[in-house]
This record gives sequence, structure tokens and C-alpha cells, in this order.
Amino acid sequence: MLATLISALAAIVASAGAIYVTKQKEREAIWRAKKLSYYEEFFAAVSGIVGKTPPPDTQIRFANAVNNLHLIGSAGVIKALHDYCDEVAFSNEKKSQGKHDDLWSRLVWEIRDDLDDPPSKDPAAFTARLWASGVGTNVLPLK
Repeated sequence: MLATLISALAAIVASAGAIYVTKQKEREAIWRAKKLSYYEEFFAAVSGIVGKTPPPDTQIRFANAVNNLHLIGSAGVIKALHDYCDEVAFSNEKKSQGKHDDLWSRLVWEIRDDLDDPPSKDPAAFTARLWASGVGTNVLPLK
């Protein structure tokens, strides 16, 4: 009788533990998907401001995406984000392409690390670049 009772309790505890672990994994997957969607929106918004003078609507989209990252970003992402935004700010009169590229690379690395997929073990060994579409510029047509 006692053995049956212990077996039943063990089965209940094991079942409850399995349910808890499953629910925890589901929550983590939902959180990761939400983070990914915020980061995707941020990258799309950044793409809209690359170039000479971005239109006001793309600047607003970028500002909204930056502000939203504060909801989900790790401390490393937020620090890298602030550093990057300070560099690209209209008020920064000492912009540098090299510093921009270094800060962008660090931000992308931090985002990837926050998603548990760092592109390298050493952030300094990773480089990323932004590309402009060329739309609206005087690009010579291909012959």
C-alpha cells in the first residue's frame, strides 16, 4: 500500500515537473520570438535612415524602434544602442564613418548575443556594415 502511494506521488511530481518545464520552454520561445520581431523592426527602421537625408516618416519609425528596444533589450544592447544613437544624432558634429561602423558592429553583435547567437566569441572580431539601397541617388544605369 505504501509503495503504491509513493509511486503515485512520484508520478504526480514527475508529471507536474514535466508540465512546468514545458511551460517554461514555451514562455522562453514566445519571449525570444517577441524579441526577434522587435529587432527585425529595428533593422528595417535603420535601413530607412541610411543615406543622405532620410524623410521624416523614416526618422520617426527609427525613433519608435529605438525606444521600443528598451522594452526587450539586454543591458549590453541598450548600452550599444545608446552609443550608436549618440554617434548618428543630428546634433553630433564630430561624426566619423569609422566610429559609426565600430558602434554599429558592436550593436549588431550585442543583439545577436541577446538572441543567444553571437557571431563570434570576441565582439571586436566581428564587423557589420549598413548598406544603402541607392534608390533616389544618381546611380549610373548598367549597360
